[in-house]
Amino acid sequence: MKVKVSVILPSLNVVNYIEECLDSVTGQTLEELEILCIDAGSTDGTLEILQKYADKDKRIRLLHSDKKSYGYQINLGIDQASGEYMGIVETDDYIEPKMYEELYQTASEENLDYVKAGFDVFVTPGKEERYCLRYPMSDFNQVISSEYFMEKELSNDIYIWNGIYRLSFLKEHAIRLNESPGAAFQDCSFRYLVDIKLNRGMFLDRSFYRYRRDNCSSSTYNPHCVRYNLEECKYIRKWMEKQKDMDVKKYSFIARETVMMALEPYSTLRGVSEPDRETKEALEEFREIIKKDRKDGLLIQEQMLPKHWLEMRLFTEKPKTFEDYIAISAEAKYAPYRNFIKEMSKKEQIVVFGAGKVSLYALCLMRMNGIDRIQAFCDNDERRWGSRYMGYDVLPPAETFRRYPKAYYLIANRAHSTEIKQQLYMAGVMEKSLSVYRLPLLPMESTNYFMKLYG
Repeated sequence: MKVKVSVILPSLNVVNYIEECLDSVTGQTLEELEILCIDAGSTDGTLEILQKYADKDKRIRLLHSDKKSYGYQINLGIDQASGEYMGIVETDDYIEPKMYEELYQTASEENLDYVKAGFDVFVTPGKEERYCLRYPMSDFNQVISSEYFMEKELSNDIYIWNGIYRLSFLKEHAIRLNESPGAAFQDCSFRYLVDIKLNRGMFLDRSFYRYRRDNCSSSTYNPHCVRYNLEECKYIRKWMEKQKDMDVKKYSFIARETVMMALEPYSTLRGVSEPDRETKEALEEFREIIKKDRKDGLLIQEQMLPKHWLEMRLFTEKPKTFEDYIAISAEAKYAPYRNFIKEMSKKEQIVVFGAGKVSLYALCLMRMNGIDRIQAFCDNDERRWGSRYMGYDVLPPAETFRRYPKAYYLIANRAHSTEIKQQLYMAGVMEKSLSVYRLPLLPMESTNYFMKLYG
């Protein structure tokens, strides 16, 4: 059998998630798969489950990594892969059944070095509960090359597991992951190396990959994010030094992205805690790298978003002012979420008015933070009455008011919030017992542990 896609599954102690992941990969409609399960010494039962699946499915090869390094595991998979294309599934995630069939079909028809699709982030805050929120992407269904990224103020290609890559392309350009210890941020350098060398790529306006956000051991919540990104930054630059076709555009691209690699994770970290000594030292190294990039003419104001230019200037020229700025920015970004969660946690009964996209984000954020006092959904659309939405009854307004006269009403319909307010007032709901959900509809923020991290 000709292997069309080699799927690499790196694992280390993911016993709670591994079976769902494996089921989603072995259940792909594209049968011409090679499944490389690469375990780094699991001790929680993960290894035994991998062996059980390998015994049943001849497409699975179980490999053992002697290093606890995500990058090393993926590189081992690349070395062992025999497929035309390679994909990665992180073993606390899962994928939709047609992912590899559709990606491979597009890659073959368009002769692509890689093809990627959109994805959903998901959380499972309670038994039999699952919330999936679509991550926004853009510039779909057009063939792109490295030039596409060189002209971008900010790259939108920030993950590696939502697509497939031609193996011959990776090997021709010696594109591999950084083999640093652990499993945090090591996909960062890989995507930049791919984008620098890309000849033909494409993003599809589909969503196949489901990216878990409620695994507390994932890199999402890692306090050493700045140092890890610094290591990735150094790895990228060392790789570029070995290439013969690097020009000013490519160095400028990496210089712009270095600003993001330094400051974005730090901004997130400051929303949680003060920086430790290790983080401060990493920031100093980043500062010197960025100062040199600017001195070398690689950072140009017209090629950067105004916000990023401002932050870069403050970071390199006025470090103390930058610290004040980033602390205020983090507070401004995260305080509304924290305040919302604190307020909702005080309510005895909550009814969400509106059963659509806004309500999904509101419900997800509340449930992720342990708020379990949601009674029902209320909606003016009679076609929804009597149905269930995310495990809750959808009721007509009159029935809702009768059942829950003392409930707090969270309006999750921004287009008609003024009318709904008047409707609630007419029903006897007091001003203090209602509000409109106005937080941004951002999937990452809406699946975060704000009560635990920011309370």
